[in-house]
Amino acid sequence: MRSEKKPELQWKCLDCYKTYRGADAQQKALDCCNSIVQGVWVNYNKWGKHKWYGR
Repeated sequence: MRSEKKPELQWKCLDCYKTYRGADAQQKALDCCNSIVQGVWVNYNKWGKHKWYGR
């Protein structure tokens, strides 16, 4: 039996495409280029490959 990885939300700055993970990743992505950020769930195979959130 394989152990499944837990879903993890990672944030991407859509200006320079740097990826941030962790507790304050959303704020780091917003501060990166003062641009639009995108949140993507990774390891989320049970409900779909990924879900994204724009802001």
